[in-house]
Amino acid sequence: MSEWGSFIDETPSGQSPPPPPDHPPPGAGTGDDGWGSFVDDAPAAGAAPPPPSAAPFPPSPSAAPRTYGVPAPSPEVAASLLTAGETLWARVAGAEAVLGSGCRVAVVRGEDGDGAADGFDGWRPVRVVDPAALTVRLVPLALAEPPVGTATPVSELYADPEPYTAPAPERAGVFPVGQGPDLDALLHRVQEEERDRVRAEVEAAARRAERELAEAKAAARERAEAAERRAAQREQRAQEAARRAQEYAEQQIAAARDEVAQAVRQWQERAQWAEAETVRLSGELTKAEQAGVLRHVLDRRRRAGGRDQGGRSGT
Repeated sequence: MSEWGSFIDETPSGQSPPPPPDHPPPGAGTGDDGWGSFVDDAPAAGAAPPPPSAAPFPPSPSAAPRTYGVPAPSPEVAASLLTAGETLWARVAGAEAVLGSGCRVAVVRGEDGDGAADGFDGWRPVRVVDPAALTVRLVPLALAEPPVGTATPVSELYADPEPYTAPAPERAGVFPVGQGPDLDALLHRVQEEERDRVRAEVEAAARRAERELAEAKAAARERAEAAERRAAQREQRAQEAARRAQEYAEQQIAAARDEVAQAVRQWQERAQWAEAETVRLSGELTKAEQAGVLRHVLDRRRRAGGRDQGGRSGT
């Protein structure tokens, strides 16, 4: 974790952090400490310029360029990010090269002589040979002139196809006295244009009014048809209600007639039963009267017979 820094506070709990040193350690504020520094590393106004050894890319290949706040990755991290055969840009200085991230790599020479040092240092493309070993091979630079006719010369590419000729200075002419457009014709044209515009607006307004009138008539017709449908539905519902009421009344009248007929039958049956009972009672009364008369006659005869027997006994 010393290469890329750490986001975790590694100070043990209960212990105070160590006091800051009186003098910053070497390399502090130069991009080699942790994740970098936000302090401006530029010299203050009036200070002496840095020595030549502190230039962005010193002549010595062992001195890496400054990254200004971003530390160079470790060799392990750089090797994990590289792929064999890919082409990168590196700052070459002899047999060593420095990638843009600040990681140093070694320049090797191929078996066929490809990648040999050609004397051109500085930024140039390199091809990764072995990511684990951090070795690269220089990509040969095309230094020969192309054959004639292969490409268009630069001078011809950027040449002006038509030579520029400076025009003569323009000078204002004399005032056109008596020249110019006919004002009457201009006013007539303006009047015609205004008349056409007004006529077009009137026609558009008329068409819009006709369209609105047609829409209003259609809406009124739809409302009238809807009102007629609602009135027909209400009339149909009223007729249906009247029919149901008439059927109910007829049912009630029929029921009342049945009840009256049943009551009449019951009264007739009761009258017939009363007449039969009267006849029966009249017959029984007649029989009773006859029996009473007969008993009275028998009693008189019995009394008369008793008197006869008493007179005979007295004699």
